[in-house]
Amino acid sequence: MNEQILTKARELGELIAASEEFNAMRGLEAEATQDQEVSDLYDQYADLRERMDDLQKSAKPDAAEFRKLREQAMDVESRLSRQDKMVAVSQARETFGRLMDGINRAIQEELGTYEEDDDEFESSCGSGGCDSCAGCGGH
Repeated sequence: MNEQILTKARELGELIAASEEFNAMRGLEAEATQDQEVSDLYDQYADLRERMDDLQKSAKPDAAEFRKLREQAMDVESRLSRQDKMVAVSQARETFGRLMDGINRAIQEELGTYEEDDDEFESSCGSGGCDSCAGCGGH
């Protein structure tokens, strides 16, 4: 029986991989990574995050320096999120997330574990649900 479940899971994976939502998201992600400005911002952000991590690991972290790096990282992240290609990627990820939410809901309904209260946090937590959100403390 387990092999049958795994076979169906693989078939579902194939269907998801062939979906318009998944392919649109992957295509837009690929386009964004080819954009020089997006790439430069990603590099800046990664460098700032690495410097923040190094600072936190040091024997005597400088709080003022950490705040400065964090503000710079937040600025770069904000500029990155406003890039047209990144806006399109975010929208595609939300659309794909809704597809995945629907799939998970259908499975939960079949298992008898779906609760309508689970939808309460969807709008504020996004497609990743409460696990991807630290905002409302819903769960």
